[in-house]
Amino acid sequence: MNTKFSQLVKLNKQKMDKVEQSLRKNAQEIFFKHEEVAALIKELSSLQEPKEGVYQNFLNFAHQKEDYRRMIDEKTTEIARLKKERQQLQELFKIRNIEYEKAKYLNNLELKKMLEDAKRKENKNMDEISVMLYANAKEKK
Repeated sequence: MNTKFSQLVKLNKQKMDKVEQSLRKNAQEIFFKHEEVAALIKELSSLQEPKEGVYQNFLNFAHQKEDYRRMIDEKTTEIARLKKERQQLQELFKIRNIEYEKAKYLNNLELKKMLEDAKRKENKNMDEISVMLYANAKEKK
């Protein structure tokens, strides 16, 4: 049965689902960024410092090391930004969930009210039918 709150429930559910989907996407992005950081750290640790050779080789090694550190810092900054975004999404999800639950509660109250009205009407109709049957039975006697 549809009530005046049915559309509100549906709309709030859609909003809540959209935020939940954003949360899942955010978690996936955080996971991938952590994987990238781990891969960069592994590559950084596998770099071999030249033991001998031209000074340019040492400079190249230092630049490579610095590049890896800079990329790791960038990725950790992105992770921090994504975690902050996750907190905001969790707060929004909490709000959307409360709104959805309120609408659902109001919808359930309205449904109960409609069912009680329907039962009351049915009982009233049954009483009228039984009175009519009783009157008909009395007339036949």
